[in-house]
Amino acid sequence: MYKIAKYLVIALLLTPVLVWSQLNDAGLITGISASKSLGRSFSLKAEQEFRLNNRIAAFDRSLTGISVDYRIIKSYLKVGVDYNLIYQKNTTYYTFRHRSSAWVTGSYQFRRFEFDVRSRVQSTWRDNARGEYKINPKLVWRNKLEIAYDIFGSPVKPYVSGEIILPINDRNPLYLNAYRLVAGAKYRYSQHETVEVFARFDQDVQQSDAQNIFYLGAGWNYRF
Repeated sequence: MYKIAKYLVIALLLTPVLVWSQLNDAGLITGISASKSLGRSFSLKAEQEFRLNNRIAAFDRSLTGISVDYRIIKSYLKVGVDYNLIYQKNTTYYTFRHRSSAWVTGSYQFRRFEFDVRSRVQSTWRDNARGEYKINPKLVWRNKLEIAYDIFGSPVKPYVSGEIILPINDRNPLYLNAYRLVAGAKYRYSQHETVEVFARFDQDVQQSDAQNIFYLGAGWNYRF
């Protein structure tokens, strides 16, 4: 846990530098999702996402996913699993990838602040028929901290988050490979519908050709 906290602090401290640094690329993310509670503890979610890159001029990937989570301790602790089918560009051609993950999320509320800490193990299988991969499937450990603020009497809830990504099955595992910083807001405009807008910055770390990309994003969720 100390190593995770150290990496998160490093990522946050680097934020002012990154704001002024030159971006390698810019993109756009749009998505829709639907979710439903299954009893008191289970919930199910399906989503569809599209992503553009190359200065928002080229189609990068689509993601179709389904997830289920189980609340172990009400308002405090839950676990979940998901599966995602990804159709993504790989240099000059498009290929399918299969991604699954399992996670545990802890939540805590202090006054009007909401803290969520999620630890997730993610596996991505890539098609060897369309490319040679030294590691397949690729396993990573992702750790995310999100802080949201509940504005009294307002349907808008702003939030910020930071996430670090560490390879598991590399030759030298558990090093800081990449991180993600997000700032956004969710707007609940009806009992069932929520709209989200956000800005996201992804940065590679400790790679010979480290890249970064800035995204603007928007999503819509319907809760049955």
